Amino acid sequence: MEVDVKKKKNAVSLLYVENDRTTRHMIATILKQKYPRLTLYLAENGSQGLNLFIEHHPDVILTDILMPEMDGIQMAREIKTLDSSARIIMLTAASNTDFFIDSIGIGISHYVLKPIMTGKLFAAIDHCLDSIGLERQLRQQDEEIRIMAYHDPLTGLPNRLLFNELLYLALALAQRHDHDRGLAVLFLDLDRFKVINDTLGHTVGDQLLQAVAERLKACCRRDRDTVARRGGDEFIILLPDIDTTREAVNVAQKIIDAFSHPFAISEHELFVGASIGISIFPDDGADCETLIRNSDMAMYRAKEQGRNRYCLFNQSMNDEAAQRLAMENNLRRALQRGEFFLDYQPEVNVKNGSVIGFEALVRWQHPELGLVPPKKFICLAEETGLIVPLGEWILRNACAQNKAWQDAGLTSVRVAVNLSPREFQSINLAEMVENVLGETKLEPRWLELEVTEGIMIHDIETTSRTLRRLSNLGVHISIDDFGTGYSSLSYIKKLPINTLKIDQSFVNDITTNSDDAAIATAIITMAQSLRLNVVAEGVEAKEQMKFLYSHKCQGMQGYYFSRPLPAGEIQPLLRESHWKDMIPQRATMH
Repeated sequence: MEVDVKKKKNAVSLLYVENDRTTRHMIATILKQKYPRLTLYLAENGSQGLNLFIEHHPDVILTDILMPEMDGIQMAREIKTLDSSARIIMLTAASNTDFFIDSIGIGISHYVLKPIMTGKLFAAIDHCLDSIGLERQLRQQDEEIRIMAYHDPLTGLPNRLLFNELLYLALALAQRHDHDRGLAVLFLDLDRFKVINDTLGHTVGDQLLQAVAERLKACCRRDRDTVARRGGDEFIILLPDIDTTREAVNVAQKIIDAFSHPFAISEHELFVGASIGISIFPDDGADCETLIRNSDMAMYRAKEQGRNRYCLFNQSMNDEAAQRLAMENNLRRALQRGEFFLDYQPEVNVKNGSVIGFEALVRWQHPELGLVPPKKFICLAEETGLIVPLGEWILRNACAQNKAWQDAGLTSVRVAVNLSPREFQSINLAEMVENVLGETKLEPRWLELEVTEGIMIHDIETTSRTLRRLSNLGVHISIDDFGTGYSSLSYIKKLPINTLKIDQSFVNDITTNSDDAAIATAIITMAQSLRLNVVAEGVEAKEQMKFLYSHKCQGMQGYYFSRPLPAGEIQPLLRESHWKDMIPQRATMH
């Protein structure tokens, strides 16, 4: 390690103790000439030298041995008692053998014989200065390492490690005062940050995080509170020494209000919200881990409630989290244990009452919980990523079942399988679909893949590429729950889509709500103009069916025709015109 000795020489101080005035003056003059920026302290005996050391703590001590009041040996012993690392250079005549022996064991750095040769003296001082420089550089590096270990390099805020230590100390202080004063932990996650990061790039995203850090600090008490970055777009705040929950709520609301103003980043005006979870000591936890976990849990509840808001922790969240964890563990084992099965709901052509296809719907039969509703596990599978292996299982079993019906001589129809956003974002989706079709030997034209509008609006280029690859295989593509998203008509026209499925929310009140009727009618008209098939979902009443058919919607699906059925009950439905008797004559439809 190379040390800038010159720089270190200019930054050090030296105490010179000599009782002979002439010698003291001469050596002091030589030292000032050699080291012009050296801070020099002069003393005429050991007693004065010791006092100056205690007052100024110089880096190097240069001292004679024989002096009145306190000799150099005594002074050196006292100094070493105060600071064992003190660097002492002893000036001694060759005849001072007894004093030399006395100094052994004290820890003298160097001896310079009298008469003093400046070269020898400078060499001894330089050696001391070099070691001082090295020590200072090592201390500086240790400090830099400490800063790196305890601070986030992007924002300069305390990191997770330092925050945990500060929270531990704050808790110890609060507990020492018998909980007279509380503290709060605020867990904060930015809303819409991923969209900004993905759209404008990581440089803008990093600048935004830095600006967020400054705005958060401005919302807190600078002399007490700690704002830290947990990682990604997550921040955590410690509010020590608070009287009431209201104080923590006020800070959370102050942050939300501050975030209502845009961030000016690289010529962009960016808006991000903040979802904040709050836990309070001692009510919501008495240790670091519990307080942080509970504030994190409350933050997720704030997101569920609509984002850009705060939420206080309560015990019911813990109970829900425990249930969720148990459900997640059960879900992970369900595939291995073969607890899933498929039901099939028919899509009907109301013009002639025949089946035009089936939608494969996954069901979970848990050995203890019984039949678990899809709404309880599909979202969880999506969030945990388990939807990907589950989706592949659904696809493979649906294709295999359809091929089995065909091999049994039944009428060939398409089977539709829903694709989740997680599956659709997979880079090997088309390859996986092609492999499943190859394994099951099902022709691609008998498979329909359903995607939602929400999938399409995030990245139209990637969406288009993926859909075209699937379409090129010969797979039928439909948009599920159409009308509930924000897809552009120009996108629909450009994408390889075969069918639009009208969401059941518009079908429910289609005969009583003019808005729903207008939307459904507009979708049917648009689909016809684009030469697309259209299927209405959730048809449960004859009046709904009649209205839709009267507006030229021939494809329908819902409980009016059939509930989802197990594969073993499908065969009768594949007879021609199975629902013909349920459909009134055309004359009654107008």
